[in-house]
Amino acid sequence: MAITVTADLDGFEHAAGISRMMPPRGMAARDFRRRWRGRALLPADRTKVRNAEILRVSGPASPPGVIGAAIVQAARRSAHLTRLRLARQLNVSVATVRYWESGTIPLFALPYGQLQQLAQALDRAGAQVGMKLSDLLLASRCDLLLTGMLHGFEDYAGVPPIEENSAEAAGARSLLRWALAGQVPDRYRQHASSRRLLDKKHIDLIAAIARDLQAESHGADLADFGGALVALASD
Repeated sequence: MAITVTADLDGFEHAAGISRMMPPRGMAARDFRRRWRGRALLPADRTKVRNAEILRVSGPASPPGVIGAAIVQAARRSAHLTRLRLARQLNVSVATVRYWESGTIPLFALPYGQLQQLAQALDRAGAQVGMKLSDLLLASRCDLLLTGMLHGFEDYAGVPPIEENSAEAAGARSLLRWALAGQVPDRYRQHASSRRLLDKKHIDLIAAIARDLQAESHGADLADFGGALVALASD
């Protein structure tokens, strides 16, 4: 029996260009761009979640790019860069850097070339963490997963392989654990605050959806993925 989870999540403002990096597989590129263009992506009024308690979520949604935001901020701090200096190096406004570091503009909404420039600028400045393009790309994928789950458009075709035994999976798990449980990965701990990156009400919603996946409501292929996500949310 399906239980309806009412997710009354207000949209978030989005001022960035449309991603040319990694639209979710299974979603037409033009549809993905249309939903992100200009104004916020508004979530579905109701999300069906089987095998979960009724959960009512109200108020503004967590920013869509919280993991990337935490990494950019930690990288900048590790390089002893001000927002102004980083903005000048990238020829963007200080407000843009602030939006990146608040998660209001998610990294997955940036053109690939701009992500490369950001990684290069952080590396040149002597950042000790988060200065690799691969770091920013993995954070982008994790943010896209969480945002997709909260807003009802995740199709689970191109998500980080958190249930696997690989370096990429371990990295993704550590980032998602940071967002959901507040456990900062060791490499970032010196430059970041120990706190959950998502609001508690949205963590609860992610956990409910994860339990649903674990119970094979979306097929047996996603059961292990759901179980891994449940474990991260409950750490």
